[in-house]
Amino acid sequence: MRNLGSRFILCSLLYSFSMTLAVLGLLAACVSAPHHPDWIRVGVTTKDEVITRYGQPDLLIASPDGDTAVYRPTASGPRLEVPTAQAGPFGTATTRMQPIDPGLGAKDLNRETKGLLRGEIRIRYDARGVVQELLSR
Repeated sequence: MRNLGSRFILCSLLYSFSMTLAVLGLLAACVSAPHHPDWIRVGVTTKDEVITRYGQPDLLIASPDGDTAVYRPTASGPRLEVPTAQAGPFGTATTRMQPIDPGLGAKDLNRETKGLLRGEIRIRYDARGVVQELLSR
């Protein structure tokens, strides 16, 4: 009887361990899968088309063979919050954390043409300004 109980526990641990590894593997694949913009085609899309869609790059690395543009998501920085106080009944006060907009409330006036990025992308252009390589992180 004791042998049967220990065998059951061992099988349960082995099963739960393998299921945990499978779930963690699936989650890691979903999180680490790069997101390439579908509309950018290597050898076809030009620098002007990318700038029209995303605006000027956050970083431009110049080289004799062509430039590399780096675009980063606008909300990639840390989320900031400040405590705010509000008057309550009978002279009491309540406090809560209020998030601060990264752009300090500024509105993007060219919202129709700008694309949103989920992660950083690096685009390498040739000397003519045509996309040669697209990397995302």
